[in-house]
Amino acid sequence: MTRMTGGQALVRSLQREGIRTVFGIPGAGQYEIVDALWEAEDVNYVSVRHEQATTYMADGYFRATGEPAGVVVVQGPGFFNATAGLATAYDVSSPMLVVTGTDLYSHDADAVDSDWLNPLVKWQGQAEWPAELPGLVSEAMTQMRSGRPRPALLQVGQPVLALQQDVDLLEPEEHGPAAPTPAEVDRAARVLAGSRAPVIWAGGGVHISGASESLKRLAEYLQAPVVTTAGGKGALSDRHPLSMGFAETRYPPLAKWLGGRDVVLAIGTRTPFPDVEGRTVIRVDVDSAETSRQGHHTLGLTGDAGATLDALLESLAGTMEPRDDREQAGIASLLQERFAAHNQLEPQGGLLDAVRRALPDDGIVVQGMNQLGYYSRNYLPVYEGGRFLSASHHGTLGHAFPVGVGAKLGAPDRAVVVISGDGGFLYNSQELATAVQYGIGIVVIVFNDNAYGNVLRAQQEQFRGHVLGTRLHNPDFVSLGLAYGARAVRANGADELHVALEGALEIGRPTLIEVPVGEMERVY
Repeated sequence: MTRMTGGQALVRSLQREGIRTVFGIPGAGQYEIVDALWEAEDVNYVSVRHEQATTYMADGYFRATGEPAGVVVVQGPGFFNATAGLATAYDVSSPMLVVTGTDLYSHDADAVDSDWLNPLVKWQGQAEWPAELPGLVSEAMTQMRSGRPRPALLQVGQPVLALQQDVDLLEPEEHGPAAPTPAEVDRAARVLAGSRAPVIWAGGGVHISGASESLKRLAEYLQAPVVTTAGGKGALSDRHPLSMGFAETRYPPLAKWLGGRDVVLAIGTRTPFPDVEGRTVIRVDVDSAETSRQGHHTLGLTGDAGATLDALLESLAGTMEPRDDREQAGIASLLQERFAAHNQLEPQGGLLDAVRRALPDDGIVVQGMNQLGYYSRNYLPVYEGGRFLSASHHGTLGHAFPVGVGAKLGAPDRAVVVISGDGGFLYNSQELATAVQYGIGIVVIVFNDNAYGNVLRAQQEQFRGHVLGTRLHNPDFVSLGLAYGARAVRANGADELHVALEGALEIGRPTLIEVPVGEMERVY
């Protein structure tokens, strides 16, 4: 045992658990944590400009690295500012350890540990003494690394952080992947072996598990086409002949094709298959709450995506021979039809192609909740797993830029490009200062239509042109970027965007590229 303050006990426990990056804003009640971080040479402390960005950046950091980050915010308004990113991280299954004070409401100590935190964090704990901190950090990390990974919250009051006590630091625990029972795997394998026209429905859990190669092997053995959710884009490379891309069920030919599949293997996604009736849906998820949900599927397997896919392939190999490639011609025909409209649509088609041509295969794209962002879900090819980051079901406007900053910080040698609108970018544009201060070479493309474009279109098309609150007065984005010390250029059209993006990725400095656009047609 070693005598240390609560702040030192916390930070040294984070070090032992492998936390190497902490996002925060220094403030009252956490001075002892910041001082202990100053002593910790192997932990990178990133001071942001708004607490909302702490949890967004930690989300992006995890999705780029597979390792959780720490977040330190003051209680009360600091914590509340961070909850938007917490809610998004909870939805997309990004773990992070958030540390704040013991009095979230600033005065009402009885409000700590209340039920309203349940949709934001998987686990919460509170330290009364410094000696408790290693055990609490260990439990938080166990919760984050087992089952569905999600944020954890640790509340530590300033008196505990300042108090000195003998502390016994702990070694990190090992957590292996969970898998369903052999009987469950064999039952699912028999269903797949007897299927006439199977399809694989892949979500973000494939990326979290690192299961892209396992998915590829199983898909090839079954010759099962693969469609993905937005979170699952790239689970199978869009160059692969079995990849059908994003499952946009509002596209009639794809919806009709999906209607003809008799068995669906849904892996690592909460998104329900559009029509369970009349077909068998096998759902693989690490979260038992998903595999026990009624009406969502017909057979549930609780386990890690990679471990379960490997077990399914092993079982299939004992019951059937690999299938031939009869599906591939039909897939190619449907994709050709689907992309024909994309190739003719302007400006979306040309702008998105410009991004893809400039981006390396392993580059990361962060999808904002803007018109080009939505369009990218359908028509931006992705060639590697975990290279397309979205807010999933949460649909968080303003998340994309700080998520991208966190991803670039975690993967500095990989290109990271944010597809943003003008309205969403201004939620967190101040984090350009963070990117410049820490030399984080993020590239954000701001497609500027001087509006909340999706809502404006809805007002025009669905509400008889009753436009209210959706047209925006914006700054000069190039001047704004330069004022923060970033590179900033304006690109008019696809050709200029391609040149600007190639140059920005080569230079590697924080860069804002403004692309003026007008009102755009909605096409799926």
